[in-house]
Amino acid sequence: MERLFNFFYNCIYNLGLVTGKIIGGFFKKIFGAFKKLFHFNKASFSSAKVFFKRTVVFLLIATVIGTSVFVAYRNSNKVKAVAVIVDGETIGYVPSQKVADSVKKHATQTLGEENIPDFENKEKRTDAYNVRSADVISKAIIEKYGDNLTPVNEVYIDGELLCAVKDSTVIQKTVDEMLELAKKVYPNSSVSFAQSITVKQAYYPTDNKNIYSNEKFKSVLNSPNTLTVRHTECQENINYTDFETVEIQTNKLFVGDTRVRRTGQNGTEYAIDLVTYIGDKKVLSEPLMSVALTQPVTQIVERGIRAESLSMGSYTVYQTTGIFCWPVVNLYTVTSPYGHRSLGYHRGIDISGANASGSLVVAGAAGTVTEAGWSTGGYGNYVKIDHGNGVETLYAHMLDNSLMVSAGDYVQKGQTIGRVGNTGYSFGAHLHFEVRLNGNRLNPAPYLGLE
Repeated sequence: MERLFNFFYNCIYNLGLVTGKIIGGFFKKIFGAFKKLFHFNKASFSSAKVFFKRTVVFLLIATVIGTSVFVAYRNSNKVKAVAVIVDGETIGYVPSQKVADSVKKHATQTLGEENIPDFENKEKRTDAYNVRSADVISKAIIEKYGDNLTPVNEVYIDGELLCAVKDSTVIQKTVDEMLELAKKVYPNSSVSFAQSITVKQAYYPTDNKNIYSNEKFKSVLNSPNTLTVRHTECQENINYTDFETVEIQTNKLFVGDTRVRRTGQNGTEYAIDLVTYIGDKKVLSEPLMSVALTQPVTQIVERGIRAESLSMGSYTVYQTTGIFCWPVVNLYTVTSPYGHRSLGYHRGIDISGANASGSLVVAGAAGTVTEAGWSTGGYGNYVKIDHGNGVETLYAHMLDNSLMVSAGDYVQKGQTIGRVGNTGYSFGAHLHFEVRLNGNRLNPAPYLGLE
């Protein structure tokens, strides 16, 4: 029936083309014929037979013209397409040869070339509504020649194939059920899955082991290692805002010295954050809003700009490029450095010079005196000062009755604490000077600008 219809359609189509070509040339003649045919007079009306003949001729001419116009109109609405023909039968039409090639490739990959008798393409014109996508035509071919194949839905998790199921509705239903359960566990959260779930249509042999039953698919998808719940919720927090530190210069302190005038305090704020978890692990936190509860208090630090040499009244203190001033007034010779020597390992430096005995010993930096008196360990008369942050200095071998401070006293940098002597395990008047950090004795040289 379809072939018969196509035959008549082609006949009318070709007739329309011929008629369309001659209409232009004979339009004037046809118009003249109409005019002559219907040039009625009283004699014409006397013969009904003549009138009937003229009417029939008019209807025939009108039919030819109408058919030609219709065929031309239909032809103008047709589009170029490629017919996909398998075993002599037109399966359908696709927009281009490239699409037709993809149809053949997909069909042969699914069915095997041996299962497709004959595959060919022809360019034709057809109605636009006859043109189909590659998927539609491929599906039609596979369903026609794939007797041992069954349509399935492949399920991919993060791009990796999990399995295939026949019933597409069970996939969405199972996913929805899992999300509903997750919403009950996290009622105040927006829930989803951390992995992407995609579904693709395919054709498998009916006995393929990767085709899961609905029950097996549900069991696999619900297993802990397949999907992980991601939930996002709003959380309220009290956060701390760091205080700033501002330095101001003062000539009340030596160069290199600092002092905290006002201790800084962190501020507090009420905040709402959007927090995302995968399982129970927090993976992202984004601030939504915050309101300050208490403002941070800026810390003020004084930094000394006092000159390197400062008159202390009757004597002058020399500020070194290190953090300490020079600990002896007018004595600048290091007679024994830190390190190995013939008498053993020296844990400090010795400072001496001409007329050393009785020279003033001063505090290298501000701090609190922790020890002052006689040492049974060889230091003789000594003083130890704590400068904070684990830093201490020790001054040894001072003259008897020369100590000018006691334990608990707070001293300023350059303040006198005693006089150079030769007490304890000593061979000649000198000052033994040590620097300690958390109880460990260090080389004092860098702290006095000697290195």
